[in-house]
Amino acid sequence: MLVDSGDSAPESDTGVRYPMSAALSFSFSRLWKGLAPNVRGAAWILLGALSLVLMHTVSKSMGKRYDPLQMTFFRCFVGLLLVFPLAAYGGLANLRTRHLKMHLGRSLFGLAGWISAFYAVSRLPLADFTTMSFTMPLFVTLLAALTLGERGSWQRWLATLIGFVGVVVTARPGGDFQLAALAALASAFFGASVLMVVKKTPMTEPAWVMLFYSNAINCALMSLPALSVWRMPGGMDLLLLVLIGIFGVTSQVTYIFAMREGDASALAPFDYVRLVYAALIGWALFAEIPDRWSLLGAAIIIGSTFYIGRRESRLAREKQAALL
Repeated sequence: MLVDSGDSAPESDTGVRYPMSAALSFSFSRLWKGLAPNVRGAAWILLGALSLVLMHTVSKSMGKRYDPLQMTFFRCFVGLLLVFPLAAYGGLANLRTRHLKMHLGRSLFGLAGWISAFYAVSRLPLADFTTMSFTMPLFVTLLAALTLGERGSWQRWLATLIGFVGVVVTARPGGDFQLAALAALASAFFGASVLMVVKKTPMTEPAWVMLFYSNAINCALMSLPALSVWRMPGGMDLLLLVLIGIFGVTSQVTYIFAMREGDASALAPFDYVRLVYAALIGWALFAEIPDRWSLLGAAIIIGSTFYIGRRESRLAREKQAALL
């Protein structure tokens, strides 16, 4: 009597027996497509949030041995190696762009954000740095008023002001990490600046092409600064530096996929899981325990940015409904 070993999948309707791995892949694909779009988007957000925190975790562990300039170079160089095959798929002609100035501006702001982030995270508790990163929507409000002429409502401005009060609570001015806290805020500011440039970039520009130019321009700009502080990494350190680039690109790509799958307002709250990841990893790897001021500041910042996101989404839906 023959016994099924379990190494093969059930036969198809045509009698063809497929490998178990192919059957599992098909089952997962069918399950994935059966999920609601916002559920798929939330899954991408959770993965992207973890990737972002892991990038900052690795850079934090390397911060005492390697300069932020060198870590930034690895971030964009590894990113370029990963993104280029996807951006150039189908031929190098796909890399042509009419918006080189936009890519250059986005790259400069992104570069400043990475350098600031790598400096700050190496000197701040991981949870505090992550809390500061949630100020990006607050800076978006300010920059939108200055560059796009978006005045915003008094409710949005009040929520923005309250959010920055949370920054003061978290940073505790006069403490021994005030400069690092300013660097963390600078990173959020430059991140918001990147969003402003992206908002002005035509929608016809593919996401992979934008990622390619960002990493390529940054590599060119960071080559000499990185060489000026270069320290030859050993085997394990080299692996960790490469992981910075891998986690960084993974977070970018997963956030893009998330926004394509679901509604931005529905997915925004899931990004706050970064604080949970950061607190757990900070406690497990660096023995960091957030104090009451860090928790209070995080609650104020998250509350204000959550309110802004939900209110602006509701207003956008009402405006769209009025046009129909």
